[in-house]
Amino acid sequence: MSVMWFMLIMLVSGAFNTLLMKFMVMQKVPMAPGAAGEGFDQPYFQTLLMMIGEFLCLLAYYATRGESDKVNSADVPKSIFAFACLFDWTATTLVNMAYVCIPASVVQMTRGAIVIFTCVLSVLFLGRRQHKYHIVGVALVAVGITLVSLSTFFNPAHIASASSVSTWTKLFGIGLCLGAQIFQASMLVYEEKIMSKYTVPPLMVVGMEGMFGIMFGLVLLSGLNAMHIENTAGAVYQITHSKPLLTAVIGSIFSIAFFNFSGVTVTQKASAVARSTIDVSRTIIIWAVELSMGWNTFNSLQLAGFFVLALGTMIYNRLITFEFLDTHSPDELTAILKNKQRALDIEDLTIKADEKNVA
Repeated sequence: MSVMWFMLIMLVSGAFNTLLMKFMVMQKVPMAPGAAGEGFDQPYFQTLLMMIGEFLCLLAYYATRGESDKVNSADVPKSIFAFACLFDWTATTLVNMAYVCIPASVVQMTRGAIVIFTCVLSVLFLGRRQHKYHIVGVALVAVGITLVSLSTFFNPAHIASASSVSTWTKLFGIGLCLGAQIFQASMLVYEEKIMSKYTVPPLMVVGMEGMFGIMFGLVLLSGLNAMHIENTAGAVYQITHSKPLLTAVIGSIFSIAFFNFSGVTVTQKASAVARSTIDVSRTIIIWAVELSMGWNTFNSLQLAGFFVLALGTMIYNRLITFEFLDTHSPDELTAILKNKQRALDIEDLTIKADEKNVA
């Protein structure tokens, strides 16, 4: 299957998952018999649900793997998946917390900061050289995120609960979301590094991270429930006593499975930056659905911020090129073309090997 199909699956499933997460938070369901309805505000438990979705990829991997997969993955140390899982767990939980403090549209747009952190970490750990268009792209992303963040303070009329949310709470929410992108970018770069060192099927990568995530989650939730920080029993009661919430939970589990599988495949066949760019692109789908469903009201400052952010990511990834920013030498351009051809050759060999296994 072409990498473009995986990019499309990642875009659609990612947007669907975010919308379902917002839908869950909007539900008002009692947490105990006879209690008043409360919002589904369980960030740690929601992260565990995401890990269950990722674990489904491991079941799919064992059900479909061929002999070549068994040989290639035999020598892969399983500890590498635990490190990636910790990055993912932390990032997902911080984002879930941010939904309480700032609007979902601001959360999603602020996640565009992942391009900035992925850029920095790619230089530090992957040894990538950054050209003028990289610097300009990252700078525009930073400006776009600033505009989106400012819309929370200077144009808050679209936020129904704006009067009850303090400035410090909004700043804290934006900080949570930005912090989450540091961990998310770390996971993407780490995955790209291990994928270049080991031959690991994408389904196995996502599934193993989900398995470790469930183990981490059960231990963490046990402690958080003992400290009364999280109420897992109440969350389960809400889910089992609300069909819309139950449907959203099931949908989010399967959508995150498709999203992460396609995301790791994009990382393997393209790059970590390509994956982060698609992750930003789904923002416009989410915002459009929010507006059509009446979950949000049009905000011109957010719109301006998104366009600047999108322009920055496209320039960074050379989807839009400007001659004065293109600093590649002839030798570098030749090397780029050779690398692209090598990637196509590898993909062709992989497809042939898969066809051989099926036969």
